Amino acid sequence: MQISRIRIENFRNFSKLDVSVGSNVVVVGENRVGKSNLLFALRLIFDPAMPDSARQLGLSDFWDGLADRTKDDKIVVSVEIKEFDKDEDVLALLTDFRLDDDPNNVRLTYELRPVPDLEDDPASADDYEFICYGGESEAKRFGHSIRRRLTMDLLPALRDAEGDLSAWRRSPLRPLIEEAFREIEKEDLEEISDAIEEATEKITEFPEVSELEDRIAKLFAEMSGPKQDIKPTLGFTPTDATRLYRSVRLLIDEGGRGISDASLGSANLVFLSLKTLEIRRLIEENHRDHTLLAIEEPEAHLHPHLQRSVYRHVFEGGNDSPLSVLLTTHSPHIASVAPLRSLVLLKDEGEDGTCGYATQDIELSDAEVDDIARYLDVTRAEMLFSRGVILVEGDAERFLVPAFAETLKQPLDKLGITVCSVSGTNFRPDARFLGGLGIPFSIITDWDPIKDKKPLGFNRSLNLVKDISKQQKVKEQKKLIDELREFKDYDEFGARCEAFGV
Repeated sequence: MQISRIRIENFRNFSKLDVSVGSNVVVVGENRVGKSNLLFALRLIFDPAMPDSARQLGLSDFWDGLADRTKDDKIVVSVEIKEFDKDEDVLALLTDFRLDDDPNNVRLTYELRPVPDLEDDPASADDYEFICYGGESEAKRFGHSIRRRLTMDLLPALRDAEGDLSAWRRSPLRPLIEEAFREIEKEDLEEISDAIEEATEKITEFPEVSELEDRIAKLFAEMSGPKQDIKPTLGFTPTDATRLYRSVRLLIDEGGRGISDASLGSANLVFLSLKTLEIRRLIEENHRDHTLLAIEEPEAHLHPHLQRSVYRHVFEGGNDSPLSVLLTTHSPHIASVAPLRSLVLLKDEGEDGTCGYATQDIELSDAEVDDIARYLDVTRAEMLFSRGVILVEGDAERFLVPAFAETLKQPLDKLGITVCSVSGTNFRPDARFLGGLGIPFSIITDWDPIKDKKPLGFNRSLNLVKDISKQQKVKEQKKLIDELREFKDYDEFGARCEAFGV
């Protein structure tokens, strides 16, 4: 299965968000634009660990721009899913939720709405109720039985990987260890238990250790009294054979150190590895049918090479994988290895709230997608995080333009503007790419004049104007193109385009 569309209405940053997505999703955008809110919205539908009390949203969860709430205003989060019929278990879960006009798609919806028969406009959280339903009928409700099979797991931005790995109840190693120990014969475990008990006895035979053990036990008994005495002893681990697995720890450096000695980046990577193994086990043992693993700021504490290596591996799963990955990131290193069609850019559009732009919606040929993906290195991936982009032909302009701007007291870095070289004169794929993501851009290119003929750059520029005006839905596109086609004064070419808003 594959989530193909996400829609959010009247929720926190979002007035109306509607984006197409692929099997994996990489969400980029500035701080406070709503990346975490997007993940929370998806949790309302998919997260089985979220209690219903958290799904009962409050007045503060409505879109910030909604001044006066009426009985017609509600929060809606919906996802559409396709390719669900490739797995019989998923098909059985979702088949009742098909869309009437498109049976190859299903829709799951969360809705917070005023309670029925409310006479006045809602005034408090008690005036609202939430429902979760599938398809196009509110009668087709769904709940934990769906979330248990189609599950979302979240690794938050402020995660304590080291603490979670050290705490037995929270560690992703725990279910893996428990599963492994289930396959071991009880007699074998009892043998190990006896050996540990024997080693413990030898340790406590040392007078220094025995004396310390006695002092601890005596003082505890004096403080607690005989009724509360727990009779503490010193030992390596509980010798009960059924509890041995709780003493197994993940070590690093070939067993020389514990995970507490690892770097924060290594601990995060270990946590991600164990979490992925746990999810795979749950799917293989038919406890789940599909998992959406959401990771906030996956670049945390990882150096650039490791970021690219780790997440290039994460993205290798195809559309048929029972594990989908959703990342929110500020890292151009991760964006540079993400599948091009996986990118979603969130932008604050002022009074319209946060809007989303998805590469899934951009009209690009397969060859153009391959071309952009091939050259989307870290430098060019910075385009995704820019407030504006200047496209240039080569490295000379890439170095000179920022220097020129600096002399004009307009430092491009402070303005959030990136200068990007396309290494040639084929600007069309990049122009469509940036236009489709709503990123403002300009192009610096040469006319490449030829004596007594139209400059080589004329057709190049005319084709760019065609693409840009079409994408921007310029009303008088044909008039503009016809005028430019007959132009003799090439110096006025740009000014004429600007007059039409291009």
